[in-house]
Amino acid sequence: MPSTTDDSDASGDDGDLDPGTEAAVRRIVREERDSPLWALMQVLGGVAFAVLVVPVLLGLLLILGVPFLVVAALALVGLLAGIAYGWALPPFR
Repeated sequence: MPSTTDDSDASGDDGDLDPGTEAAVRRIVREERDSPLWALMQVLGGVAFAVLVVPVLLGLLLILGVPFLVVAALALVGLLAGIAYGWALPPFR
């Protein structure tokens, strides 16, 4: 059964917004992204990843027989990469 609605806008393109509305939406999103709550969520997300995911992955590598020194080196590189990534986040720039 053919659709009776206009499917020309099915791509999700927001080209129909007028410039004032688009500027207001961009301003609100920017303000929300730069808020202290957003920074706290980023830090807590990183902590949750470090506490829940990283130990499981490192333990899995040990179970699979990867030498301990290799796993320790990967953990150190991951820690340093996480610090470098966190340093580039908006609260610390």
